[in-house]
Amino acid sequence: MPAHRARATSRGARRKRRARSRLTARVAAGVLAVVVVSVALVAWRASGKASTPTAMPVGDVPGWHQVLADDFNGPSLDLTKWGAYEGQPGGDPGGWWDPSHVVVRHGMAELQSYRDPRFGDRWVSGGMSSALGLKQTYGKYLVRFRVDRGAGIAAVLLLWPSGDGLPAEIDFAENGGGDRSHMSATLHYDPDNRQIQRSVQADFTRWHTLGVEWTAGRLAYTLDGSVWATVISRGVPSIPMEMDVQTQAGTCGDRFQPCPDRTTPARVNMQIDWVVAYRRS
Repeated sequence: MPAHRARATSRGARRKRRARSRLTARVAAGVLAVVVVSVALVAWRASGKASTPTAMPVGDVPGWHQVLADDFNGPSLDLTKWGAYEGQPGGDPGGWWDPSHVVVRHGMAELQSYRDPRFGDRWVSGGMSSALGLKQTYGKYLVRFRVDRGAGIAAVLLLWPSGDGLPAEIDFAENGGGDRSHMSATLHYDPDNRQIQRSVQADFTRWHTLGVEWTAGRLAYTLDGSVWATVISRGVPSIPMEMDVQTQAGTCGDRFQPCPDRTTPARVNMQIDWVVAYRRS
């Protein structure tokens, strides 16, 4: 990244301190403690529709004004909209991010995870943040994507606080690796990391559109145009947030987010066809 590189690196390093396991939080000295105070888990099976790329929505939709749209048809990542991650995720010694692992080609953004010889043959992944192009309080977000199977490589879509205020995080899609047969959506809130979680089943190695409608006190999670779960809670944040898309390798010996193993393909890619975001009109 240009001038925002150091800032993006710092934010990336702290960004996933809690997000390595949606049911746990990491505490000092590498000790893991289960801190789930409130977790509600439901399963909703997708219909399997919409398994191929579709055109990016252009313009406003009822009740919402479009404020960001990117179909990745340029020659490289649009640095007026996105910043690429760089450095080590907080609390994850097995993970590493580098901007070179965010590749735009064939009308898609690819977040590539593979053993990179430039980093001692360790697993390196890609991530990108909308901090350069969009920070807002409340909004509607849609991401059209697919992800390869691969043990030990997480794929996440999330909203992260733009400042250093009240702890908050909205993960509207997360899968820790494996066959990609489900995604979880988790609201994190309060300093003790309370959580409310939902789970949806589908084949996410195929194309799907996942999203969230974030309004005062309410989250509505969407899959291929339909709401699959809602959360109504005082914990829903009311502060400016940015949207992040990322992959991340786990750490060997971590039972909640283990590292890639001998079954993991040499390359595990998350492909993003397009991203759009809205604010209330």
